[in-house]
Amino acid sequence: MRSFPRSERIALTTLFFTFGFFVMALAPRFPDLKANLDVTYGTFGTLVGFGTFGAFLSLMTMGHFIHKIGTFPVLFSSVAAMIVCLLVISNTHSPVVFFVANFIFGMSWSSYHISVNTQTMHRQKEFGTNVIPFLHGMWTLGAVLSALVATLIANDVSLAWHMNTMGAIVGLIMLVTILKIKALCIPARDVRDEDGAIGFLEMIKSFRIDWILSGAYLSVLMVEITVGDWSTLFTRDILEQEKGVAIVPYLVFMTAMIIGRLGYHRVMKGRDEVAVVRSFIVTGGFFFTALVGLSALLSTVNSTLAFFALLAAFFAGGLGSSFLGPYLFSFAAKRSPRPDSVALAELSATNTALTFVTKLLLAWVAQVAGLAFALLIPGLAFFLVAF
Repeated sequence: MRSFPRSERIALTTLFFTFGFFVMALAPRFPDLKANLDVTYGTFGTLVGFGTFGAFLSLMTMGHFIHKIGTFPVLFSSVAAMIVCLLVISNTHSPVVFFVANFIFGMSWSSYHISVNTQTMHRQKEFGTNVIPFLHGMWTLGAVLSALVATLIANDVSLAWHMNTMGAIVGLIMLVTILKIKALCIPARDVRDEDGAIGFLEMIKSFRIDWILSGAYLSVLMVEITVGDWSTLFTRDILEQEKGVAIVPYLVFMTAMIIGRLGYHRVMKGRDEVAVVRSFIVTGGFFFTALVGLSALLSTVNSTLAFFALLAAFFAGGLGSSFLGPYLFSFAAKRSPRPDSVALAELSATNTALTFVTKLLLAWVAQVAGLAFALLIPGLAFFLVAF
């Protein structure tokens, strides 16, 4: 068996790391973005949510295009579109312009996600080396470092300068890296469904929804959605923390997710997976819900104590949900009689659609009942999936 070439491994590592850094840069700056648009919580959440609908359309169709033209054109054009859309999103004050740009941004990052994973899965099969877990870890590392950078510069650097500079530099690195591996990209004739690029007709013809599995995975996504979309706004608007500090809860959540996922296999050795995952979900859900509630109660009494309660809540939520994601993806492949790539593609498409609906619901819950109540909902969802 041939070994995975070092230069190609470095290139793929770069593509995953920069993708995480790029695509997650905007979430910590949501308060600035909302201020730019001058809209309510409900309207803002709706505008952001439609990016997920764009991602869903891409998941349903992009495999078809990869089958027709190969991975290189999709990789390159997706990054180019992401750069343009990010610049528009971070500089516009028009909700209509934001809506269109965010919708295309959702399609482009989803297209990139599909094509870079297709490229990786195809190549790792050729070399018999499983590099996907490592590369997904690099994506998470990129996302966390992006949040850390936002924390350090939020008070002194405007949203536009932050995104314009980051988008240009990181986007250029991605484009140059893609050009360097152009000769290694999969041509259309060699693309297979098992590489992760599921053709449109195959997806439509055989599409099935596993409601139990999707419902369980949605519980994980609800925590990530809520923290990603609303944590900085809650910390900034309700707890009245400064811009840089408002990003810290999001950073704590992502760090807890990394700790949990890095320790997943070590914790599972010799143990019943279901029992371990359930204990993490119940414990994480209990502390997440209780501490978010405590933070909301303390917000009018002592904002500092309320802030630390929120940090503890997000650490518990991140650690509690970290085990469920990997377990469910593994379980999805075992549960379905079809190839792993088809089962996982269906799970991803179903949950992206459910994520879109959930984002809209949470947005208007935040608008009508308040941010604190919206943050409590994912914690309650933990208990539903556990039992």
